[in-house]
Amino acid sequence: MPRFFSTTLGQILAIVACSSVATFLLFIALLFYPGAPPNPPWPWQTTYRISALVGILKATPAAEQGPVLAASGMPATWTDASVPCGKITLDTHDLEAALKSELHDAEKLTVRACDAGHPERDVQVLIPLGTRTLEFHTDRSEREPERFTIPFFGALAFLCVGVAALSAWAVSRVIRPLRRLSRQADAFGRDIALAPIEEEGPLEIRRAAHAFNAMQERITRHMQSRTRMLAAISHDLRTPLTRMRLQVDREDKDIDRAKLQRDITLMQTMVSSALAFLTSDTSAEKMEWLDLGALLETLCDQYAESGAVIRYENPERIPFFCRPDAFQRVLTNLIENAIHFGTLVVVVASVRGGEIVIDVSDDGPGIPPERLGDVIEPFVRLDPARAKRPGSVGLGLSIVDEIVRAHGGTLTLSNRAPTGLLARVCLPVTEAGGRD
Repeated sequence: MPRFFSTTLGQILAIVACSSVATFLLFIALLFYPGAPPNPPWPWQTTYRISALVGILKATPAAEQGPVLAASGMPATWTDASVPCGKITLDTHDLEAALKSELHDAEKLTVRACDAGHPERDVQVLIPLGTRTLEFHTDRSEREPERFTIPFFGALAFLCVGVAALSAWAVSRVIRPLRRLSRQADAFGRDIALAPIEEEGPLEIRRAAHAFNAMQERITRHMQSRTRMLAAISHDLRTPLTRMRLQVDREDKDIDRAKLQRDITLMQTMVSSALAFLTSDTSAEKMEWLDLGALLETLCDQYAESGAVIRYENPERIPFFCRPDAFQRVLTNLIENAIHFGTLVVVVASVRGGEIVIDVSDDGPGIPPERLGDVIEPFVRLDPARAKRPGSVGLGLSIVDEIVRAHGGTLTLSNRAPTGLLARVCLPVTEAGGRD
């Protein structure tokens, strides 16, 4: 039982049950409260008779009030020294309240029960009129409906139980998605290959389910990319390690140091590329204003000096608010890919329709149309072309896409006619002093 009430369902049901009990007790208290309005017919018939007689006596001269009182046939007499009875009951309270509501100028009237054993048989009414007091004695002959009956308590109990049952049903419908979310989270800890949870229930729970699905998707993608990375690294390290072992195990012990250094450099390149992808955090770098036109022109000049056939067109100033080191990495990876697979590289940057467009094209073999979307995924390489590039583990375009998306842009690849590949980066234009 304590465990049940520690759950959300148990706590809400406890609140509903306590509220129902409090409502039940409040109804009972209101019924027992003496100030509650009286139930018909008591005391209204007696009140109307007494108030009518008092009104007639007030309008009658003092000399004629005696015969009028005698002719009324009511058990009323004049008294100069009235002695009120001592018992107050619910009936006397009801009659006194009703008479005061009818006789506005008789605030000092009193109603008491004279028979302690049977208070309903002799009810005394004292109404001051001038120097004398009019005294009535009446019985409670009217039959009043019982205040507390089994049907009444049954209806009240049914109301409270019905409210509690409907509340429990409503709460269970709200709690059910939370339970499903809890089970999904527990299962996700053991197996990441799970279907997304259904987003249902109240708005807050749907938002929580949506956030959980997004988290599950990110973690699944993250784990899959790490698995592919380990597979790619393990596969690619075999070749240089095999060559190094063969050189070490040769009988003549004549080790080619140049080949060993090339293999070590190749291994370092692959490991560094993988570590750079794993530890890449573009948000850690401070954002600054950068002239993309000047950066592209500088990079193209550097590659041209190293022997590459490359040219930069439309060298204009293009200010962009970004993370400079990360974005230089984007442009470097795109240009190096184009240089490796093509003989002529053309870089074009311009501002079109409210966005910055950077095109890096080459005249290489291009990419099969059905594989254009795959090469952006981490650790995907197109054989045999990629196999000819030492140290490549298929992370260049993945890193480019990640950084571009972090800046609010997009990366698209398309084949050129007759041959070649076009890599296009589209970025939002940032106003001076603005932030992305």
